[in-house]
Amino acid sequence: MKTESMLSAGIDIGTTTTHLVISRIGIGVMEGFGTVPSVHITSKKVLFKSDVVFTPLLPDGKIDARAVTAIIKEQYKKAGVTPDELKCGAVIVTGESACRENASEVISSVSEFAGDFIAAQAGSELESYLSGKGAGADVISENEGKCTANVDIGGGTTNISVFVNGSCVETCCLNIGGRLVRKSNDDGIFISSSLLNLCRANDIKIKSFDDADSINSIHKLCSILASKIKEALGFCKEKTIETELITDSLLSGKYIPEIITFSGGVSECMQEKTDNSFKYGDIGVILADEIRNDTETYPCKVITELDNPIRATVIGAGQFSMDISGSTIQYADVALPIKNLPCIESLERVSDKACAICIRGEKSPSFKDVDTLSEKIVTACKELINNNTTLVVILKEDFSKALGQCLRRRLPPKYPFICLDGIECKSDDYIDIGEPIAGNKAVPVVVKTLVFGGKRNEVRNCTFRQQV
Repeated sequence: MKTESMLSAGIDIGTTTTHLVISRIGIGVMEGFGTVPSVHITSKKVLFKSDVVFTPLLPDGKIDARAVTAIIKEQYKKAGVTPDELKCGAVIVTGESACRENASEVISSVSEFAGDFIAAQAGSELESYLSGKGAGADVISENEGKCTANVDIGGGTTNISVFVNGSCVETCCLNIGGRLVRKSNDDGIFISSSLLNLCRANDIKIKSFDDADSINSIHKLCSILASKIKEALGFCKEKTIETELITDSLLSGKYIPEIITFSGGVSECMQEKTDNSFKYGDIGVILADEIRNDTETYPCKVITELDNPIRATVIGAGQFSMDISGSTIQYADVALPIKNLPCIESLERVSDKACAICIRGEKSPSFKDVDTLSEKIVTACKELINNNTTLVVILKEDFSKALGQCLRRRLPPKYPFICLDGIECKSDDYIDIGEPIAGNKAVPVVVKTLVFGGKRNEVRNCTFRQQV
């Protein structure tokens, strides 16, 4: 087996903190006589963990893009790496930061010098998935053979991911976090709008972090929030979670966790012991205490002692935003990488503008069927071909090699095209295709949904596609 490695970075710009990790990902290539080479990830190792710093904000509440960029540059220097050495990874904005007006602007600013990254404004599904992978809940579920849920509690949100046999089967997100009640710039108390109705309904009044009544109210609020997490996991007969606390949707109840892991900044507070309940100027420490107490009533195994729980999401972003597939590809004279290419599903929508044509065909088509499809593609792409714009065809079914050969015969000499299979995408998705790796036997592919915008903005799939 031939091996090589690539450097990956994960950058997480969260509600409370910003940090990054640098990882080395090992790539193995198995070759045999008469067989298609197999390319797969052999190892993942964290090489550098940055300082964890507060996410800088402007007076109007927007993220300070310049300050974030400066932080990342400084951490690169400490790590001893340059952007051109980084071949993969992800820049994500999570929690409340993802909802800020200039979130996409910040990502664009960071991505300009961040190497060949996946640039994505994370939605709750992606954040839940990455934090669960970074916490190792997927591995635990596979090794133990038990349904495992990871609860990632940050400054603005709590992300839950459920894994069965190593695969993520469900996610959800709650507006529960340590920074939703905090000291404001004018020495007052800020309470998130998502908690106001909850406070009113339970006669919770928080005026400061100093008087006894307010502290008792904070404990009461945090106890309620802890119970809501327990409800969301399916450990209560009834779910009474307020609408304001639900970001997208709740778990279906189909999967009841047998093992629970915790990650995120509040989870780190669950592990540490401090006499200062307001060490961070928020309710994070008290929330951690109440959740820890509540876990004693959980009807399952609870794991709170994780390595680097605060870094679970950023580790997930740096190491698990891609996978390796054994699908074949065909390409010729194409300039890679290609980034942010819009996907379309209908040949009738093809114009002279660059796009990725996503086609669903038969699982085992005849050569005649494949050849007919190639003719339809070339006919529909006349304007694109006349402009010498790269033709990109994406197949879900496994016949890209045959289709690529048919296209090559119908396209002008030296015309740039790439044909990939085993990838599921749809209209309004965007796709990135990276430079070949593993001795030109594979290319990285990322499918993104609603890049730079929207609540559900996420990286749906990232794979390596093999060349034969």
